[in-house]
This record gives sequence, C-alpha cells and structure tokens, in this order.
Amino acid sequence: MNIGIDIDDTITNSSEVFVKYAKKYNKEKNINYNINTFELDKNKAFGWTLENQVEFSKLYLKRILKEAIPNENVVDIIKLLKKRGYKIIFITARNDTEVNCMYEFTKKWLEKNDIHFDKLIVNCSDKLKEVIENNIDLFIDDNYFNCKNIFDNCGIPVFMYKTVYNEKYVNTPFNIVNNWKEILNLVNGLYFNK
Repeated sequence: MNIGIDIDDTITNSSEVFVKYAKKYNKEKNINYNINTFELDKNKAFGWTLENQVEFSKLYLKRILKEAIPNENVVDIIKLLKKRGYKIIFITARNDTEVNCMYEFTKKWLEKNDIHFDKLIVNCSDKLKEVIENNIDLFIDDNYFNCKNIFDNCGIPVFMYKTVYNEKYVNTPFNIVNNWKEILNLVNGLYFNK
C-alpha cells in the first residue's frame, strides 16, 4: 500500500512556528492587523499583500521549516507503517527553487528527525495528479480542498489532519483526524479488520 502524506501541519507543527514569525514580521513592518489563525489565506490571516508574502517567505520560510518539529507520535507511527511494508510518499507544496533548494532542505529535515520515507515530492501544485501517478491508496493532508479533490476523484480513503484553520469543515465525506494515534487506528481498521 502506498500512503501519500503532506508535510506541513500534517507531520509537523509548522503553522505554530509560522505564526510566531508572522507576528514578528508584522511588528517589524508596522502592519497593524488582528491576526486570524483560523484562516489559511495569508491576506485574511495576517493582512499581507502578495509582496508581503514573498518578502516574508524570503526572510523566514527556511527558518520556520527548520524550527518545526514532528507532531506527537508521527516518527514512531511512520516507522511502524514502513515496517509493515507500506510505502511512505511525502507530497508537499513546498516550492523547490534555486534560492530555496527545498527538496534537499526537506530531505535533510526528514532524515534529521528520523522520519523514514520512500519518496519525496516537492513543489506540488496538483496533489491529485501526484496521487494518481504514484498509485496512492491512502492520502493524509491538512488542506480541506486537497482532501476533497482527492476523495471526490480517486475513490481512496482520505484523512484530513485537523488544524485551527480547517476546523470549520466538520461534515466531510472523509475522515478528520486529530493526531497520529487516530491515523494508526484508522489504518488498522481499514487494512487489518477486513
């Protein structure tokens, strides 16, 4: 079985770190905006223009991703899934540019945190395409729209990892999970109780 997994806010606490630096950035730039962590859109969440978003990424993105830590139990549960023979394929929208070298950066972070995987796909603007091309059997992501698109078009189990900005989506046709122990229990139910 191939498991497709997002990285930020699915296996890491990156939005927590992101908000810390967003507050710092807004203070430095005198952006007086009531930060709304329940929004995914950067303009609605932080009051940023596109120029602010680009500047913020250049200043802080690597620092944020480096400081992010694995979510509770994720390391052990992914090891267990790998031991059972499942393929772990990380599918992330993290941009891979010459400036960021996001593939190598992310690979090093995964290795440093002892997170085992079979494949890493970065700069993914179309996760549905990657899910299809990599024969994904189970998809895990924090983005509601990615989850819905894949659920609607692939007919595979989808787990949406709950965050503050997606908690408004409660009546979904796919599973909403709060932590990695829940993910393991659902995987066990899907594949061991048949």
